[in-house]
Order: sequence, then C-alpha cells, then structure tokens
Amino acid sequence: MIAHLLTLIEGEWFKLRRRWLPWILLAVMVLVSQAFLWGFYAVYHMTEGEGTNTFLSDYQYTGGTATIQVTCSDLLDGRLRERIHPLSKEERLIVEGEISEWGPKECSDYASEPEKFFMFVLPTSIVGNIYLVFLTGLPFILIMILSASLLGSEYGWGTLRIVISRGLGRWQLISAKLVLCVLVASGWLVVMVLLNIVSSILAGIIPPDEGVSLIVIPEGDTWASVLSAFGKFIGKVLYGTVPYICLGAFFVVLTQSTAQGISLSVITYVAEAMVVPPLLAISEKLERINEGLLSSNVREWISLGDSEAAVALKGAETPDILQAFLVILAYSLVMLVALMWLFQRRDLSGPKGE
Repeated sequence: MIAHLLTLIEGEWFKLRRRWLPWILLAVMVLVSQAFLWGFYAVYHMTEGEGTNTFLSDYQYTGGTATIQVTCSDLLDGRLRERIHPLSKEERLIVEGEISEWGPKECSDYASEPEKFFMFVLPTSIVGNIYLVFLTGLPFILIMILSASLLGSEYGWGTLRIVISRGLGRWQLISAKLVLCVLVASGWLVVMVLLNIVSSILAGIIPPDEGVSLIVIPEGDTWASVLSAFGKFIGKVLYGTVPYICLGAFFVVLTQSTAQGISLSVITYVAEAMVVPPLLAISEKLERINEGLLSSNVREWISLGDSEAAVALKGAETPDILQAFLVILAYSLVMLVALMWLFQRRDLSGPKGE
C-alpha cells in the first residue's frame, strides 16, 4: 500500500512540476526571505552597527539636583544605580518607579551584540529569516493556495471522474495530494535555507565589514546544539503547515472550484488570524477562546522565545508547547475527516473550465 501511495505521489509531482504555480509561490517565499536578510543587513550598517537599538528611546529625567539619561544598555548591564546616583533620595525613588514601567515597554526589543547579527550571520540567519517569514503568515497563505490549486485543477479539468473510474481509491488520491503538498513545503524550506547560507556568506565578505567572522556560534552553544535546534524548528514549521494544507483542500472539495476554494481559504485565514483575536481581546471573558484559535497556537508552536532583553526584564515566559501541539493536531484531524467524508460522498461532475 505504501509503495502504491509513493507511486501516486510521484505521478502527482510529475504533473505539478510542469505548472507555473509552485515555482511562482517559491519565488515569492524566497524574495520575502531575502528581503528580511538584506533589509536587516542594510539597517545594521546604516545605523553604524547600532542595529535595532537605534529605534529605542532613552529615559530622561530633569530634577532639582541633576539631569540624567538612562539607556536600555544601562538598565540591562546594571548601571542604573550609577546613573541615578547624582539625584536626591526622593528623586531616585521617583526615577526607579518610572523606569520599572519604562524598561519592559521600551527595552524588550533591545538587541545585544550577538543578536544584532541574528538575521544575516551564520548559522542563526538560517532560522532567523525563515522564522520571520512564517510570522508574517505568508507561507501559510501560499501553501493553502497550492493545496487548493492541486486538487481544484482536477475539478476544473474534469479528470477526477476519469481517474476514479479506473479503480483508484478516493482516499488514496487525496492522501497523495496532501502528502505532496507537505513535501513541496519541505522543498521550499530547503531552497530558502540554501539561499540564506549563500546570502549570509556574501554579507560577510562584501564591504562594509561587520568585524566578525562568517560564522558566529551563540555563547554557550555548540554546532551539535545549533543543528539540533535547527532540525527541530524545521520539523515544527512543517507540522504547523498541515492544518492549512487540509483547509485549502477542504474548501475546494466543498465548493468544487479552485477560485472559490482559494478565496474561502484566504478569507478564513485572515479572519481567524487578524480579525477575530482583537475582537476577543476586548473582553477578558473571551480570552480563553483566543487560546483555542489555530493561528495563535501555530505562532506559539513555532516561537523561538523572547529576546535576551525581554527575558531579563519580564522573566522567561514558557510557551505552552503541548497545548499548541494538541490544538494543531485537532484542527488537522477535524478538517481531514471532513474533507475525506465530503470527497467520498460527492458526485464528480465534468470539467468546469477553471
């Protein structure tokens, strides 16, 4: 049975690789990834190595005895006492209270020296770019478009009836297409990784020079730990795409139309990821509902954690990985079962001309 499924997947790939769509979607993914890498590279050099810290505002206080200025670097490096020493005792209490509110708000995005190179120096640039691309939600939309198109084209051409009439099981056909989507998503990630490696090498050898080597291993890590973390992240990203692949295929089977399937998939994603969360945040009673949304759990699932500054200021917030895993699994299974049930029961019509 597995051999038969592999043969079906190979046949689906033979048809898909001759179409423009997967290559266009791959080009979009690559362009966005490269834009992040070179964008952070340009920002770093335009700000003379200060990176994202340039956009952070300093704390300033003018009192009766002295005027002081406190930066995020002062706060995180433990130089606050030194900065506020010229003030009177009463003024110090006022400043400490204000900084306790100012620090977490303004300095959580502060980048330490190694973090400034996160986006364009190996090996962190590989994961960094992919992570930011997926945070935009673009890859999930593109994979839904691919999934919907892969199945919807069969409705448009009217080939489903012919294929099924030759004895091919419906569940086998759906399984082959869904697995192929996962494999194509894996291929996209491989291409992005390879291009990020090439771009990071170029960023390290072309002027201006960052003053660091081409490869910077984070302090306390080894190559083994970096590669292990990288492999886990790629696996988590692929797992996070599964419900969106099922979602795209579900709407195509529901509407028997590529255009309608893609439209409903994108609208559902936008509504669930961008419209519903702010509405639920209006009331504290609805916060529990927000925790069950697919998009919020996928973000939690692929999260790389807070920056060093955010951890120092707010404390480490451990993401609920188990909940995210189970929610993604539940969404995937529900949509897969609904998709299979509809596809088994629906009559297959002739070509629709889409």
